[in-house]
Amino acid sequence: MEKKQGIAEILYHDYRLIAALPAICVILDYAMTFFLAGDSSMIINWEASPLVRFAVINNIMILYLVGIILFYFGTSYAVLRILSGTDYYKFGVLLIVTLSITHVIGGMSWYFRNATYSNGVMIISMISIVISFVVFGFSLIRERSSAYN
Repeated sequence: MEKKQGIAEILYHDYRLIAALPAICVILDYAMTFFLAGDSSMIINWEASPLVRFAVINNIMILYLVGIILFYFGTSYAVLRILSGTDYYKFGVLLIVTLSITHVIGGMSWYFRNATYSNGVMIISMISIVISFVVFGFSLIRERSSAYN
C-alpha cells in the first residue's frame, strides 16, 4: 500500500522551497522595518544591524537587499542540498526556520518598540548560533567515534 505524504512532509523534503524561506522572510523583515520605522533616521539610530544602517546611510539599501536575498537563498540551498539524505538535514532545516522566524519577528520589533521584545529577538538569534555549534560538535564527536569503530 502506498503511503500518502502530507503537505508538510513534501515541503520538508524539498530543499529548494525551504531555501527560499529566509529570502522571503528577509523581505518581510525589511518591509516591516521601513514601513513601521517611519523614516530613515529612526533606522539609522535604532536598527540593530550595522549592515542595514550602513546601507541606509549610503543609500544602497536596494543593492544590500538583493545581495542578502541572493546570499540567503544560495547558502541555504547549498547547505540543504549537501545535507539532503543525511541525519543532519533536519538540523539544517531547523536552523533555516529559526533564522527565518528571527527575521520576521525582528521586523515586527518596530511595531512593539519594546526592549524586552528586542532582547527576545536577540535570544532567538543566539539560539540559531547555539544550534550551529551543537550540531557541529555533535558531528565531530560522531565522526570521531565512527573512525574508531
